[in-house]
Amino acid sequence: MPEGTNSGLQGVQNQITSTASTAPPPGSGLIPGANAAAPPPPPPPPPNFGALGSGQAKADFAAAASNGGWEFNPEAMDKVIQQLEDSLDNEYARARTIAVQFAQLGQPGSDTVTTEYSKAADRATTAYNEFLRGTVDYLDSYVQTLKDIRTAYVKQDHAAIDALRGTRKVD
Repeated sequence: MPEGTNSGLQGVQNQITSTASTAPPPGSGLIPGANAAAPPPPPPPPPNFGALGSGQAKADFAAAASNGGWEFNPEAMDKVIQQLEDSLDNEYARARTIAVQFAQLGQPGSDTVTTEYSKAADRATTAYNEFLRGTVDYLDSYVQTLKDIRTAYVKQDHAAIDALRGTRKVD
């Protein structure tokens, strides 16, 4: 390479695009044979919050039902279900409304600081909306599983009850 192309910005560009030897330049302080850091792996997929909510409701039910003195109380179950549904219909509905309003806010100015602030606010709004969506999915699934448990008990469907407990009776 001609003189002056191994340093500065041009030198970095040449190293990135070069197909020549990968040996570091003398005196660079780099270890021969070392590779540049690999890009970080992509983030894992988000958890299935619906499955987590259902699983937690089943685990809670199994833990309660394994207690020898436990008896099913449909009125108490209805009260818990109603409280959770009220929370979903009120607090979480308000939070979703506010989250949508934040997502619709425009950028108040066009200067660099305002633009960067708006980008950060957009990322925060996106993260909050994802969190909120996961929480609502979790609670919806939890409530639905509680309803399934209540229905199984009311109908005295022992196979469904055992499945929800995670146990199987051997005949």
